[in-house]
Amino acid sequence: MSPELPSLITANATDGLKLAGDLTERLHAQLQSANNCVERPGGMNYLLPASVPKEITSAILFYAITAANRGWAVKS
Repeated sequence: MSPELPSLITANATDGLKLAGDLTERLHAQLQSANNCVERPGGMNYLLPASVPKEITSAILFYAITAANRGWAVKS
């Protein structure tokens, strides 16, 4: 697992949305990998909670990227 994360500063909203999608895929892959490694107590098969949909994760990340870019203000 690579701990290096890309900068949230992007040139425009389209690049920000692509970055949010890339980070979402990376995060969900890490979560899936972590869920596969969890041992259940006493060998019981406890159900894991439902995962958060990728669209919600991507929307939250896009909001963070937008905030980091201060909304990509148009320069006059």
